[in-house]
Amino acid sequence: MFNFELSERRKLIKDMAAKFAEKEILPVRDKFEEDYAEGKYVDKILLEAAKIGLLGFPIEEKYGGSNGNNIDVMVILEELAAVDGGMATVIGDTWFAMTPIIMAANEEQRERFLRPLASREEANVGAICMTEPPSGADIEDPRMKLRTCRTIVKEEGDDLVINGTKIWPSNAGIAYLYVVVGTVDPDLGEEGSCLVVVEKDRDGLSFGKPEPKMGMHADRNSEVIFDNVRVPRANMLGNVGDGAKILHRTLTYNRLGGGMISVGIARGAFEYALGYCKDRVVGGKPLIQHSLISAMFADMAMNIDAARLMVYRSAWANTKRHPHRDRFSNMAKVFATNMAMQVTTQCVQVMGSYGYSKEYPVEKYMRDAKIVQIFLGPNELLVQLIGASL
Repeated sequence: MFNFELSERRKLIKDMAAKFAEKEILPVRDKFEEDYAEGKYVDKILLEAAKIGLLGFPIEEKYGGSNGNNIDVMVILEELAAVDGGMATVIGDTWFAMTPIIMAANEEQRERFLRPLASREEANVGAICMTEPPSGADIEDPRMKLRTCRTIVKEEGDDLVINGTKIWPSNAGIAYLYVVVGTVDPDLGEEGSCLVVVEKDRDGLSFGKPEPKMGMHADRNSEVIFDNVRVPRANMLGNVGDGAKILHRTLTYNRLGGGMISVGIARGAFEYALGYCKDRVVGGKPLIQHSLISAMFADMAMNIDAARLMVYRSAWANTKRHPHRDRFSNMAKVFATNMAMQVTTQCVQVMGSYGYSKEYPVEKYMRDAKIVQIFLGPNELLVQLIGASL
């Protein structure tokens, strides 16, 4: 029999995340855009997140984490994104970078890489570097078999030497470590693929300027440049030929995170616009009492709930290793991100000119919602994968 109620533990997790977002993120949410290049507000929030164990939440307890599973982290992402989608993305992408380490690292690597990420004294975030200038989302398309990857990993004795450029990774320039998708030879396709962990202080690692963006200003994106970056052979996750497989599993576990961030963004905009329409009087009565407006909110509420349920189904499927978990993850991401763009646009609409004003948060929710349709695999790609899986 199905039980749609959160467990007592998850209720506590939800409450913790909601209180953190209200206390630490909400008071400075309007400052992220002007502080995008410097990021001092984000840095402070991340330190507070580390102190309560939020950054290392999915890591096993023996490495300092809280052993949160795929459902647990979805609970947190919604609460963070309901206040600010960018901060949810910063923390969610740290978990994204942890995933291949959690899945594929040996014991020595887990101790070396995961324990610092679970620190409660330092704000150590992670980044995963996939996308490249010439090929965009091809690296995320399993049909391409990593043939377009141009980040070259050369084996030299006990070392690996990395050359290439990645674009648009979250946490670029501030991460403690970077999980890099590379290849020993593009002509080998998946057989030449590999994932390598690069620590922040390696010689030859540099960054471009922060990308000017439409929204999501808590999340810093820039080029990550590898110029003869040398790391030990022991920094490779698995072996040469394992990279594409590990990446695919990583995306399945994290793509739905974009879906839940979208649920949170949509919910945040919805709740604000609903409150506004209860107070705003037009034609002698509150806006919400007009049948057209009421119907719009009913439609938004149904779609937010439907998206949340799709995300939770996907998270459940991941914990159970369900045979359709890839499809469920792609479905959740596509449906929820499209829903968020629609809902935030409607919230701007029902608030009229005030919705368009930066004095109110719904225009920010709308700007933040757009990118989630694009990152973690653009929706146009994912619908093709969903169709192929049928």
